[in-house]
Amino acid sequence: MKKIIAAFDGLRFSESTLEEAVKMAKQHDAHLVGVFLQEFTARGFVVYEALVGQAGKEKDLFEELEKEDATTCRASIDTFEAACQEAGVPYSIHKDRRSARRELLHESAFADLLIIDPNETFSYIEQDIPGWFLRNILHEAHCPVWLVSKKLQPVEKLIFLYDGSPSSMYAIKMFTYLFPDMSAREALVLSVKSGTLNMHVPDNKLVHEWMKRHYPRAGYKVAQGGEQELIDLCRGQGPEVLVVAGAYERSRVSNWLYPSLADQLMRQLKAPLFITHC
Repeated sequence: MKKIIAAFDGLRFSESTLEEAVKMAKQHDAHLVGVFLQEFTARGFVVYEALVGQAGKEKDLFEELEKEDATTCRASIDTFEAACQEAGVPYSIHKDRRSARRELLHESAFADLLIIDPNETFSYIEQDIPGWFLRNILHEAHCPVWLVSKKLQPVEKLIFLYDGSPSSMYAIKMFTYLFPDMSAREALVLSVKSGTLNMHVPDNKLVHEWMKRHYPRAGYKVAQGGEQELIDLCRGQGPEVLVVAGAYERSRVSNWLYPSLADQLMRQLKAPLFITHC
């Protein structure tokens, strides 16, 4: 892995994204690009609330608030630069003020990994996790996405969500190729099934054959249930885990790892998530 992009809202800077991105770039001797995005309609203030009762002063007040936003964005960039310089990480800064979604998707085509905070919305409007912006990024990104957790902890265990679909296996492979240094970690291949007596992992022999050569400490668990049972099992694996999922496929909806599950993983788990699709 040689190029990582980290997405930032300059008006609502994510310290978690910064910390994870700098740490990862340093570990992998990778070039880090800070992509500072801002929708042309987005402001650090609600226009109506700011201008109400300001008859005749609207232009001056609006210009003053715009200057404050520019100062905030500049401070965010300075914070990013200082962290990279202190860590000795090679970096670039890309500033985009058009369509945040379109610009970030374009950037992702030229990156090995995208790091982003699941709370990013690039909007002053409060939204549930994930917001409209992140849903689109996860569905259309041209590289794997690492969703940071609020409290960063060392990853001691890997959880691979596997349902037998090509997308879930593709996610496992992409993670493995990007992070070969994690092959010695404890790993769990986790599947859930409902209404079946066959409690083997899908394509059991082939999965074991592949995992054995990449994760010698891998274990396997197949549980009865559905979406919530899966999330509860992930939560029960402890705090220092990373969850790998092949959700948000472009071409079809998986039988199991469909978007609503990925949404629930983001909402209910405190662990970082690695999500990609084929």
